[in-house]
Amino acid sequence: MNATLVLVLVVIFSFAIGHLLTRYASRFVTLSGAEYILVGVLIGPHFPWKLLSAATVDRLAPLFSLLLGLVGFVLGLRGKREARRIDEGVAGFSSALLTLIAVSGAVLTALTLMFPADAAQADFVYNAVLLRTHGYLVEVHVASTHLWVALGVGAAAAVASPLLIESTRRLSAAGGRVSDLLEASARASQITAVLVSGVVLASARATDAASRYSMTVTEWVIASVAVGVVSGLLFGLFIGRESEPAKIFLATIGLVTFASGVGAALGISPLFVCLMAAVTVSLTSSHCAKVQGELDRLQHPLFVLVMIFAGTLWDPVRGWAWLFPALYVLVRFVGRRMATWLAVKLFLEDKLVTRRVGNGLLSQGTLAVAIGVNFAQRFPSFSSLILTTVLVGTLLSDLFSARALRALLADAGELGQEAPKVEESSEAPA
Repeated sequence: MNATLVLVLVVIFSFAIGHLLTRYASRFVTLSGAEYILVGVLIGPHFPWKLLSAATVDRLAPLFSLLLGLVGFVLGLRGKREARRIDEGVAGFSSALLTLIAVSGAVLTALTLMFPADAAQADFVYNAVLLRTHGYLVEVHVASTHLWVALGVGAAAAVASPLLIESTRRLSAAGGRVSDLLEASARASQITAVLVSGVVLASARATDAASRYSMTVTEWVIASVAVGVVSGLLFGLFIGRESEPAKIFLATIGLVTFASGVGAALGISPLFVCLMAAVTVSLTSSHCAKVQGELDRLQHPLFVLVMIFAGTLWDPVRGWAWLFPALYVLVRFVGRRMATWLAVKLFLEDKLVTRRVGNGLLSQGTLAVAIGVNFAQRFPSFSSLILTTVLVGTLLSDLFSARALRALLADAGELGQEAPKVEESSEAPA
C-alpha cells in the first residue's frame, strides 16, 4: 500500500477516534494507549507487510517533531493557570524530581553494567574511584550517552498524568484536599519532566557540538529558551488583533510548526521549545484563551497520533534488555510513593489523613510517551531500549494505577457516588 495513503488513513482514523473519545468515551471510561500503540506496530516497518517502511518512517521525522511540539504547546498554555496553585505545586515538583533521580540512577546503573562505556562513541566518559581496600579497586565509568539516556527515561518516569485523576473525580464525584493535591502534583510533574528533558537535550547538544562550536551547556539552554520565547512573541506580532477563529487556529499551527522545526534542526527538544513558546503566548497575548479553545479539538486526535507513531518507531528489545521495563516500573512505583510522601510531609503545612498519596500519581499518559519518542529520535542507537522501557513501563503502570487511585481516594474519604450526568470534558489525555 502507498505510504501516503497509509498516512492519510492514520490521520483520518485518529481524528475519528478522537471525536468519539471527546463525545462519548471520555465521559464514561479512562483512556488506554495500548490499542493505538498496537496499530502503530502493525503498520510499522517491523512486520513483514511493512505498510510504512523504515525509510518512510525516517522521512516522517518532521511530523513526529510537530506532534511533540503540539504536546508541549498544549501543556504550556496551562502554565499560567497552574502557577496559581503554587503551594501544592511545590510538593509536585519535588516529588517528580525525586522520582526522576531514583529512576535515572537505576537505569544508569543497569546501562553501565549491561552496556559497558565505549569512549570512542561517547562525547565524554566520567571515571571515578568508589572504593580502595585491601588491594582492590572499585571504579565506575559513566559514558555521556548512558547519562543522557538514563535522564531521559527518568524524565518520562517523572510524569504523572492528570487524566486519570480528572476522570475519576468526574465519574465518581470525588473531591477534596487529596484530590486537589493529586491534580496539582500531576500538572507540576508534567512541567518538571519537560523542563528537565529540555535541559538534558540541550546539554547533550552542547557536548556533541563542542568540537565545532564554542557554546557551553548554559548557552545552549539559554538558546533553547530564547527560540521558544521569540517564537511566542512572533505569534503576537503576526496575529495582531485578528479575532477570526480559523485564522487564529492556522497561526497557532504555523507557530508550532516553526518552533518545533527550529528545535529539531538545532538538535534540542521540540517539546521544550514549544512549551516556552506557549508560556510566552499565555503571558503576552490576549488571544491565549482563544488559542486554547481552538486547540481543544486537537487534543484527543493528538493523543491517538502520538501513540500510533510511537508504535511505528518501536522495535522491541531482545534478551536481558527486557529487564529495563521491569526495573522502570518497580523503581518508579517505590520511588513515586516514597518521594510523594516525603514531599507532602516537608512542604504541606496541614498534614494529610492518608500516607499513600503517591498511589494516586502512578498513571502516565501521552507526555511520557512523547518524551520517550523525543529521546529515541535523539539517540537512535538506544531507540529500541528507550521506547521499550517507556512504552511497556507506561502500559504496565496503567494496569494498576486506576485501582490504586480509587483505593487512595476511598481511604481519604473523598470517593463519592457515581455522577448520573456529567459535562463533556475537553481536557487533553496527557
